[in-house]
This record gives sequence, structure tokens and C-alpha cells, in this order.
Amino acid sequence: MNIRQDAWSKDNDLFLANTVLKHVREGSTQLKAFEEVGEVLNRTGAACGFRWNAVVRQHYIQAMETAKKERKQRLRAQSKRASAKPEGDSLSSNPSDSYMTMADVIQYLSTMTSEENAASLQEENKRLKAELETVTSELNQLKDVYNAMQEDYESLMQIMERARKLVVFSEESPPAVKFKMERNGNLEKVAE
Repeated sequence: MNIRQDAWSKDNDLFLANTVLKHVREGSTQLKAFEEVGEVLNRTGAACGFRWNAVVRQHYIQAMETAKKERKQRLRAQSKRASAKPEGDSLSSNPSDSYMTMADVIQYLSTMTSEENAASLQEENKRLKAELETVTSELNQLKDVYNAMQEDYESLMQIMERARKLVVFSEESPPAVKFKMERNGNLEKVAE
């Protein structure tokens, strides 16, 4: 069992993408591609599949569509050749065709136009700007709520301090002396 817990590098992601695209082009499954990549990178096929679905696939949407089109064209060409050949003749399968050469990679990268890259980068830029605007708006709302809570807290602390002072003041003051006026107009202290 392959277990590896270090981070994925850009080269690992590129290898994963190229292998998946190659398998799709050739009519194989993505699961087989994940297993192949797992063997080379000493990772599990599940880890490769997770990486593909969670991170890498979003960057290769156009390339995936192109690979699927190439697969359809290849299958059509093979079916045409098969129908043109006698029944005893079989299509040869060359094992070296299952590996992507550097020339294949260069050819693929050269077919990607800079316009496609620019368009995808512009879309990504627009999406990130919209996300930034949303996050900034949420941050401003949270700041407003925080400021209001801070003001309420300070007001509450002032009220509590006043109440404390009133309680301390009333406990420290001597009891009030009561007087009563006599009939002749003199004030007399009343005993409590």
C-alpha cells in the first residue's frame, strides 16, 4: 500500500493532469490513470483521485474537453479502419502508445492558444474580484457590528460604575438625623 503525506508539487499536479488526459484520450478510465500516477508518485489511487477532483481538474476543463473530442475522433478512425480491414486482421496495440512523450506534451501545450489562457485568466480574475468584493462587504458589516457592540459594552460599564459608586456612597453616609419641631418653634432631635 502506498502512503505518502507530503504536499503535492506543481510537477506532481502536471504529471497527474497529463496522465489523466492521456487516459481519457486513449479511451481508458480516470481510475486507471489515478492508479498509474499513484504507482509513480508513491501515493494511493484514492489520493490521486481526490487531488484531481479537488484541485487540478478545475485548471484543465478545456483540456479535458479536447481530450474527450480526441478520444471520439480516435474511436471513429479505429472503427473506420476496422470496417475496412478483413475480419481476420486485428488492430495492433502498441504498448509504447500508452505513454506520453515529451513531444506529445509539447504538441499539446502548443495547441493551447494564449487566447484560451487569457480568457480563462480573465474569468478567474473576475471571479476573484467578485469574491473580494463580497468578503470586503462582509468584513465592513462585521466591523460595524463590532463597533456597535463595543459602544454598548462601554455604556454598560459606565452604568455599572455609576451604580457601584451610588451603592458605596449610600453605605458610607451616616444615617440621616431626624428632627421634630416643638410647639414653641424649636427643633428637637428625634430618637430612633
